[in-house]
Amino acid sequence: MAATFALTRLKGQPVVGDLVHLGVAALFLLSAIKLAQRPREAGGGGLARYGIELGGLIEGQEDGERPGPFGLFELGRTLARGFPSALREIGVALLLVAVVFPPFIYGFYLFHQPTHAFVFRLPPDFASFALAQVLVVALPEEAFFRGYVQTRLMDGRLAGRADRESPFPTVAVLIIQALLFASVHLAATPNPARLAVFFPGLLFGLVRGWRGGIGAAILFHALCNMLSEVLFTGWLR
Repeated sequence: MAATFALTRLKGQPVVGDLVHLGVAALFLLSAIKLAQRPREAGGGGLARYGIELGGLIEGQEDGERPGPFGLFELGRTLARGFPSALREIGVALLLVAVVFPPFIYGFYLFHQPTHAFVFRLPPDFASFALAQVLVVALPEEAFFRGYVQTRLMDGRLAGRADRESPFPTVAVLIIQALLFASVHLAATPNPARLAVFFPGLLFGLVRGWRGGIGAAILFHALCNMLSEVLFTGWLR
């Protein structure tokens, strides 16, 4: 939280100000990976245990495999291994969209009471915006909060059961990881409204527990951010 606060204070500074979001993303993602790769007795146990291996996309080549020129063989094998898992997680994310988005849109309308009809406007350079939501926002945040933090909370006494290997969280674990998620957003942008991300944090935690990994949570998280942007620009600008 302290590191996030320090990094985000650099916004508006020449040169480095444009790199703040990348710095925060790297902080979350690299911290999750390095902490998960520690020995089991030190609180690690590997990326798969924390649900952040993404079908092997982060883990890289298997023992005995040749990477080929410029690592192209390794890249091809990794993508092939991860493809079936990626399709399943995309399907789950789209199912969640069909269930969650309609009531959310209705609730957004009731809460904000827009004074004009909805105008559909995509953000400028939408492809770049969407890619950033997946890789710079959703992936690092899900890897750290729902991958590393949620799993570590499940390792502790909050789990309250013998089955400590189950990825499905207890209520206490869900609430604490969502509170930490919201607190870091508040540290980045000191506005009480930022604490509202506590509620999607609960849902993302449930999705990670259900799927055992963060794949569907990443895509659903990114789609939620994109929907919020479209609703905000369409009704409130």
